[in-house]
Parts: sequence; C-alpha cells; structure tokens
Amino acid sequence: MRTRTPTIRSSFIILVSSIISVLVVGAFSVVWLQQEINQTARNSLLLDNELGDTIDKIRYLDEKISKFHQPIVLQAKVARSLRPSKGNQVVWISERSSLRGHIYAHATPYRGANNLAYFNLKLP
Repeated sequence: MRTRTPTIRSSFIILVSSIISVLVVGAFSVVWLQQEINQTARNSLLLDNELGDTIDKIRYLDEKISKFHQPIVLQAKVARSLRPSKGNQVVWISERSSLRGHIYAHATPYRGANNLAYFNLKLP
C-alpha cells in the first residue's frame, strides 16, 4: 500500500500541473487572439477611411465633369467661336482620314462614370 501512494500522488501532481499549464496556455491564446482581432479591426478602419476618401474624391470629380458637360456651360465655351450660319453661307468641315474612311468628329465619344449624379455611397 505504501508503494501505491507515491504513484497516486505523483500522477495527481502531474494531472494538476498539466491542467494548470493548459489553462495558462489557453489564457495566453485568448489574449493573443484579442490583440490580433483589435489589430485587424484597426487596419480595416484605416482601409475604410481611405475608401471613403477615395469615394469622396471620385464623387467630386464626377460632379465637376457633370457641371462642365451641362449645355449652358458648353454654350458659353463656344459662344465666341460659333455662330449660326447665314442662308447663303457654305460651311466646310475639315475631314480626317482614318482606317475606316473619312471622319468628321471623334469616333469615340466621352464616356463618363455611371454615377455622374450624386449617389450617397456611405451606408448609415
């Protein structure tokens, strides 16, 4: 009976020490995971702020483009150089040759972004 008590005592000590070590490692793991989650949240907040700034810049440029393409603004730009033709006047348009034949204007018109109007892209 005396030989059995030290083995029971030593196995109990080993069991308690292994439980304590598992708890300590688990606690450190939880702290490490919290720190990683906080760091990821900070990084995503920075990226979200950068995205918001980029969206604001794009919105500003789209508004500027839409203002420049309003008929009143375009008419004011060409007011000095264009005038209505007279009845007996002949108007010549200079031709430009391309691979597909003669063209009188740019073949590819301006294509703005799809959101020239104001869209609120920031969700509440």
